[in-house]
Amino acid sequence: MRKTTAVASVLGLAALALVGCSAAPETPETCGRADDSALASIDVSGDFGADMTVDAPAGFRSADVAVGDIVVGDGPVIESMNQGVAFDVLFVDPATGAKIPLWDGPGSMMRVATPTAVSQQMLPAIEDALACASEGSRIVASLGEDGVTEEFGAQLQSVLQQVGQAAGAGDAEAPDLDSVLLVIDVNRVLPAAADGTPVYNSAFGMPSVVRDTNGVPGITVPIADAPTEQTTQTLLKGDGAVLGESDAVTVQYTNVSWTSRSVTTSTWESGAPETSALADLPEGFAEALKGATVGSQVLTVVPGESGEATVSVIDVLGAVPAA
Repeated sequence: MRKTTAVASVLGLAALALVGCSAAPETPETCGRADDSALASIDVSGDFGADMTVDAPAGFRSADVAVGDIVVGDGPVIESMNQGVAFDVLFVDPATGAKIPLWDGPGSMMRVATPTAVSQQMLPAIEDALACASEGSRIVASLGEDGVTEEFGAQLQSVLQQVGQAAGAGDAEAPDLDSVLLVIDVNRVLPAAADGTPVYNSAFGMPSVVRDTNGVPGITVPIADAPTEQTTQTLLKGDGAVLGESDAVTVQYTNVSWTSRSVTTSTWESGAPETSALADLPEGFAEALKGATVGSQVLTVVPGESGEATVSVIDVLGAVPAA
């Protein structure tokens, strides 16, 4: 099996942040997605990776980012660039056939990123490529002249040249960025926020929670002593699977200090939903999420020392068996 080197590893890039409304439209078309005829002549076939066949016309160039769907999946649709998505990207130099994956381990369901994070760090073209795309899709896109950041673009050119030379094109030159193609497989699309059914809670003395139109929670802590034992309420009950102890869980959460009533940590503010095993989530989360279902929102208060406590609102966006 031919081994390829992921761009993120070769270039020593910083780890990407792991990351609309909760209800996506039924189809890419109703969301507003359309193919770009500029890529109609591109043919893509085979499994994702170095042996994939990508045929483009000789001298292919595209000044602007263009997008075409090779396969349209029937899964959830990416309506917001802040949704968590597990996807693969393969960079292709049509002139030499050089191919480089963005990440190792294609097909991973645990490597969740937001299109916004990828766009800001290296690849603005990804937002055009993934807007209104659906889970299960395979997409071809051109980088154009402005679809990549300056630093990442220069490094990408250098690595594609090295791969092309190693593959036998000894005199291969660094490709112009407007000739580089991307093949993208959309493996998993997560909602941006919990989308469960509201649950009535009557426990006295617990914080109250409201949500804005994007599902972002706001927390009001009562003027009272914090609970002396961890106390948990389900605010929204999701209709997804029950979390397993060995699952890798993707969550959005906000932590608030009971004493200062200020936010201490928030994935909503960082734009980075977290994906990890239950045991690796912040203190008290594993206990709070026992028996929780995907799509739920959970409120928990974890006591600390000297009357301090942490209030957490956790949105359970998805779960897959850990590798």
